[in-house]
Amino acid sequence: MKLAVVRGKFLNQYEMQSFVPLADRYDITAFSSLTPFHNTFPFPVVTCPSLMDVPEFPMKMQILNRLFIDAQYLFGLERKLKGFDIVHTAETYYHYTQQCLQAKKKGYVKKVVATVLENIPFNNESIWGRKGFKRRSRNELDHIIALTEKTKTALLLEGADPKKITVIGHGIDTKRFTPTRDHWKQLADQRHTIIILFSGRLEEYKGVFDVLKAATLLLKDRTISQPLRFVFAGKGSTYHRMQQKEKEYGIQNRIKHMSVPYEEMPGVYRRADIFVAPSTSTKTWSEQYCTALLEAQSMGLPIVTTKSGGIPENVGDCALFCKEGDPVSLFLQIKKFIDNPSLRLFYGQKARKRARDIHDIQIIAKKLDRVYQKVLI
Repeated sequence: MKLAVVRGKFLNQYEMQSFVPLADRYDITAFSSLTPFHNTFPFPVVTCPSLMDVPEFPMKMQILNRLFIDAQYLFGLERKLKGFDIVHTAETYYHYTQQCLQAKKKGYVKKVVATVLENIPFNNESIWGRKGFKRRSRNELDHIIALTEKTKTALLLEGADPKKITVIGHGIDTKRFTPTRDHWKQLADQRHTIIILFSGRLEEYKGVFDVLKAATLLLKDRTISQPLRFVFAGKGSTYHRMQQKEKEYGIQNRIKHMSVPYEEMPGVYRRADIFVAPSTSTKTWSEQYCTALLEAQSMGLPIVTTKSGGIPENVGDCALFCKEGDPVSLFLQIKKFIDNPSLRLFYGQKARKRARDIHDIQIIAKKLDRVYQKVLI
């Protein structure tokens, strides 16, 4: 059975790992732009030129989206989809989702399924044409996979048929992202340097400046006897501003920035003791899931995060929550883990269990397979 997974520019190893277990049952082909996030998978990737491949320039996405409704257009996609049984696309407003539906209309493909991450109802519909794209998708998609219950609620408010929606989160390869034998001993050790890790895009809405402010408070706290070190793994538009703030706060010697290939990320997590993800919602964005939180759970790390968007559904009860945009709240929750190694161990073990019981890619792949079989009946 031929399965096309269309993700354009956003084709990535984070999401695709959940499709790997399906390779024995489906003939999988991924479709991307010429410059996807990642392009190496256990299945072939077909590339198509896209507006997303245009080199960066000021206000690139705002301009392209307003000119073309959505910049996620893949030239030649419809013709290349000929003969596929199922096409699995993403988001109701992406341009390539309309192309997938057009391919179905022409008889090139049998069924079209979409994963939707957006969790704010009617979001971005002020862009001309977006409302029409979303309406067509709701009506013509054979099934919609909502990333979270919050996403499902947004779809229902927009008018989607509840019978066509299944909630399936992203998955994590718990065999690849696995702690070492000494991990639990390390979490309970009160003598070594405590490493506090942030992994993800260095953007303001990810709470990176809140981490810096909390780090400053922690480093000035004389009740903390253990040395502390803060690691930021990732890239983003705030990198240089962060460096300026680190110097301004006088903490630059305790901060490390790094960017490594995805294959090396398990090693980054293994060196950490506490993971932080203090995402902060805006009017047009709230955290959709946060793949880094899946990785941290799988690595058995104690987590401090917020309740932005779909995060509570992702981490359940295996994290401490701080208030959004509140570095003092973040400081206090991190300090609980620093002061109490038993608490670190308790939450780390809960996180690892949740990853294996709920988020493992084998579990997610089976849920995807059930959706595919249902739409093909």
